[in-house]
Amino acid sequence: MTDQHLAAGSAPAQPDERRLPESSRGGEFGWRVFVDAVVPPAAAVLCFATGVLLIFSAVQPNLPARMDALMKVSGLVVAELSHQMASIAGMLLLFLAAGIWRRIDVAYWTSLGVLAAAAALSLLKGLYWEEAGLLLAVAMALLPFRDSFYRQGHLSGSLLSAPGILAMVVVVGIAAGILLVSYQDVPYEDDLWWTFLADSDAPRSMRALAAALVGGLLVAGWQLASVREARADPSERRGELARAAEIFAAAPDGHAEANLMFVGDKSFVFTPSGRSCVMYRPHAGFWIAMGNPVGPAEETFEALTAFHEASDRAGKAPVIYAANGDLLPPLVELGHVIRKIGETACVDVQAFSLQGPSRARLRQANSRMQRDGWSVEIVPPGGALPWDGLKTVSDAWLRSHAGREKSFSLGRFDRDYLSRFPVALVARPGEAPVAFASLWPGPGGQEVAVDLMRHSDDAPNGLMDFLFLSILAWAKTEGFRTLDLGMAPLSGIRAGRFAPPLAKLGQIVYNSGERLYGFQGLRAYKSKFQPDWRPVFIAAPPGVSLPAALASVALLTSGGVRGLFSRGG
Repeated sequence: MTDQHLAAGSAPAQPDERRLPESSRGGEFGWRVFVDAVVPPAAAVLCFATGVLLIFSAVQPNLPARMDALMKVSGLVVAELSHQMASIAGMLLLFLAAGIWRRIDVAYWTSLGVLAAAAALSLLKGLYWEEAGLLLAVAMALLPFRDSFYRQGHLSGSLLSAPGILAMVVVVGIAAGILLVSYQDVPYEDDLWWTFLADSDAPRSMRALAAALVGGLLVAGWQLASVREARADPSERRGELARAAEIFAAAPDGHAEANLMFVGDKSFVFTPSGRSCVMYRPHAGFWIAMGNPVGPAEETFEALTAFHEASDRAGKAPVIYAANGDLLPPLVELGHVIRKIGETACVDVQAFSLQGPSRARLRQANSRMQRDGWSVEIVPPGGALPWDGLKTVSDAWLRSHAGREKSFSLGRFDRDYLSRFPVALVARPGEAPVAFASLWPGPGGQEVAVDLMRHSDDAPNGLMDFLFLSILAWAKTEGFRTLDLGMAPLSGIRAGRFAPPLAKLGQIVYNSGERLYGFQGLRAYKSKFQPDWRPVFIAAPPGVSLPAALASVALLTSGGVRGLFSRGG
């Protein structure tokens, strides 16, 4: 058995001054879209090329006539410093090309500044007016396209990539080769490093290459030390959660997993109207949305568009995890790649009955538990709960499953969190509970789901059947139409000859990974209640790696690599 999903709400949301811009990029077409698609990659290539030019120029001999003229104007010290600084500027441009490619606004402005400075340095190091003119021309060519670099971010952690590092290594290697060829007639001596003369080009070029290399290592070290996910301010996150709770309360309908917003680990993107939101967590290069948008159905497409625009501005790939079937039309309209990842078991509460031969074992388990004195009490939200007893049950569950608390796609044992929901307790009169389950009423009161389900090691056989039957009876009395028993991962995936690789892999894991997770056993257990098995999907724009996104979901849910390989929760 695994933990599952659900929650409660509040009152209508108001539009916020921090809403998305009215001229959102997702609705633009024509020339603007073409410019945004073409300019940043072209600018990145130009930026990288000018960096290469500066480094290669720094390791070649100066023109004697120009150096003589320069010495009369500025002197040796200025020429030496300009030579080293120009090579460092070239290395910076190699790094900044990655930020330009990613459309980061700070990288754009920094590149313009470095290009302008490098143009001046090209004149001061050897009167290279052609080089200075080219650098200024590149900077001027980029100026009209400021709007194409719309992603707000920091340079820290944004300029490193495996292809970029490889390209830089190649550039430095070629520069070293040019240096050796250019000065092959100059015998190497240690004293060359400390020779400062107007006509001593070899020492100057050696120092310039060394300066570029050291500068590159420093920038790379700074990037590695700065790699981190942006953390939202706690007060800002609480404000977002309050807004999301109002949207939840005002929504006319929706799915029960919307209650995962109350776990407290998610950020939110709101529509301009303030009536809908998408909850998500950032991980690696993804923004991973959990489930369907929350809010009126007519705003679903707008909510997805707002989420994609926000993730695009952040330079992240948008992913929709655990999307329900009713989300498929807008996902298709957005051009997403969609893959099935499992099925969720939904029981028709009003039609459910224990009558008939197929329910004989459930009737027997229910009768036996009642004869033995067991009963189920459903405590309403905010009601008095035996917290010490529940903590004992929860700790025993986690120990027996070699696990720890989960997050993101699952609830967790937390007093503030559980107090929001109805909680079903299984106990004998006067005794501590031996099992419990928290329940998620969905927006609009049509659907309810089982979230946290835990029992102690000494719970009798059939107790969980008894608990589910009692929850079904309560849900029927409360007027719910559907009880969501939670997802069976990888269930219902058909991997025929023409199926995509992810589906084939999913079927292999489902058929062969029973000892690892119990995929088939979980589906078999829930099938006892004869649910309607509804497909669940993951979706992302073309080019986004869905296997990598699923790995990020697993790490978010498990709390890291260690939790991923435990069975708890």
